Amino acid sequence: MSSSKVLCTTPSNVCGDFIYFLEKNSERFLHMPLEEFELSPDRMAEKMLAENVDNFTFVVYGNLRNATYFYNWIDQQNLVDEFRNLVHLTLDEPASDFLEDRGIPAIQPRKNARPIDLLEFMLRISKEGKTLYPACSNRAEEMPGLLQELEMDVAEFTICREKGLSTDRVEEFQIECYRNPPEAVLFHNRSSVNRALAAFPDLNFKQMTIFSGSAGVTKHLIDKGYEPHHEADGTWSSIEQLLKDKIFNE
Repeated sequence: MSSSKVLCTTPSNVCGDFIYFLEKNSERFLHMPLEEFELSPDRMAEKMLAENVDNFTFVVYGNLRNATYFYNWIDQQNLVDEFRNLVHLTLDEPASDFLEDRGIPAIQPRKNARPIDLLEFMLRISKEGKTLYPACSNRAEEMPGLLQELEMDVAEFTICREKGLSTDRVEEFQIECYRNPPEAVLFHNRSSVNRALAAFPDLNFKQMTIFSGSAGVTKHLIDKGYEPHHEADGTWSSIEQLLKDKIFNE
């Protein structure tokens, strides 16, 4: 399978350091993001937040998407200087680089950090201080729940939402996919299964090598009648290593 094209539908701003692997091997992927987002702050919360920046100690970013839209918001509100004084924590290098490039010092506890790694780092720094977590509407993320379990003070602030792909964009993906049929497909989460099946109804996924991002994705695939060939452990680093081992021979 050394020359296989892999269909990957994850947006570039939510896959952490995996984006570097995608970019490095761009000729081997059919990268067709089936999600797009837009700035959409919680209007009820933003005024209160803008007036109470000093109440927070930490800002935690789950991915580049959240960092990008949050920075866009504080820039629009002329709050960059106020927020620069807080402790900014990220799970991945793309988010850290984005913030650093805009003059906001950011801390990434370790390469390919998991939420638990970041939480342990925060506990070593201080058990006091309120945490702000920029979030996407209707997207459950692990970090806020972990903070709440330890009774740490956390406030989620919805900063963006998904917007639908245009029909033209979907048709472009379909045409390209049919011109260059993939031999493998990566389903990184359960939602990606539903989106890919809807966007590419004429593709025969059962004839492809199917990569599952986690046990939960595998169950979802099996429930829909698809048996994955390989399964990662739910992290982007494990997905990258799986692809390297099984397709890219690295």
